[in-house]
Amino acid sequence: MTASLRKRDRAREHVIELIRARAVGQAIPSERQLSADLGISRPTLRAVVDDLIRDGWLTREHGRGMFVGTPKVEQSILGGSTYPPAPGTWTSRVLEHAVIPAGTTIGSRLRVTPGTAVLRITRLRSVDGEPLAVETIHVLDELVPALDLTAIETGSFYALLRHQYDVQPTDAEQTHEAAAATADEAALLGLPEGAPLLILDRVTRDQHGRYFEYTRAAYRGDRYRVTTHLSLTDLT
Repeated sequence: MTASLRKRDRAREHVIELIRARAVGQAIPSERQLSADLGISRPTLRAVVDDLIRDGWLTREHGRGMFVGTPKVEQSILGGSTYPPAPGTWTSRVLEHAVIPAGTTIGSRLRVTPGTAVLRITRLRSVDGEPLAVETIHVLDELVPALDLTAIETGSFYALLRHQYDVQPTDAEQTHEAAAATADEAALLGLPEGAPLLILDRVTRDQHGRYFEYTRAAYRGDRYRVTTHLSLTDLT
């Protein structure tokens, strides 16, 4: 490791210690003060601070200084396997639900005819009491008769499918893309309209190879990120 990288690592550890000793919204010393305390150049310190701002540890307010932020909720995806739950205490609140015809778009995702009945559930997902995502689930209605909506507010939707309906999710195709928050999404997530969102689109198959669920989830771009762990041993 080069001397410059060691300095950056030391500076990052020092600043994170300062952050952990403070509450969200409290100020930390200025870049000028930190660079003097650590004996490193301003550009090196600025690079460390920029990284911490990007990760949500800090916020910078022009003319006022730097303040403790809220780190992003990080979802890890392990290549070739299911991924573990993201950290924090997750809760859900069902906003609306209805049985509707699949239509052309949802029908094509689930490989069913447009007239096929699907149960649509929109819920607001929060972590540690803070709204994080608006999620809309479409599931084949015939598979979930008399679905207890309160159960998906207090527990895992997939666990409910397994235990109550013998629907075993086996694999899924999921895409990620950026989008701007609509007025409704912004109001629910406490964001300005047009704020950046991370959209997760997923279609899921069960133990019979049947596509049974299509979900679109809009996550706050300032509070959520996805990390993918790849195995490169078989690449040439």
